[in-house]
Amino acid sequence: MLGIYAGRRHWIFGEPRRLITKDLVQKEYLNYCQVPNSDPPRYEFLWGPRACADTSKMKVLEVLAKFHGRVPSSFPDLYDEALRDQAERAGLRGASRAPPMAEASAPSRAKSRSSSHI
Repeated sequence: MLGIYAGRRHWIFGEPRRLITKDLVQKEYLNYCQVPNSDPPRYEFLWGPRACADTSKMKVLEVLAKFHGRVPSSFPDLYDEALRDQAERAGLRGASRAPPMAEASAPSRAKSRSSSHI
């Protein structure tokens, strides 16, 4: 596909192992973590905070699908994960706009001008 191989310098990306393990981890696009209870130890790359802030899983999937001449839903597992990510992001955005419960249910301190004692 892209002609990127471990140990072989790429003309755009440089040495891929360094790009992934050093540059992308250092800039917080990826988190490099040991898989729990793996023996021998194995490691995995997870989305880092900067990747989460800069893009979405659906945007990445759209690029991947376009590259392969397909639609995002033709990758069902990735598509489901991207949809869950979108729903979570929408929930977080909605939660940040809603007033906290204490503010929403606090009684008004404004005094009423009308009286029920006529």
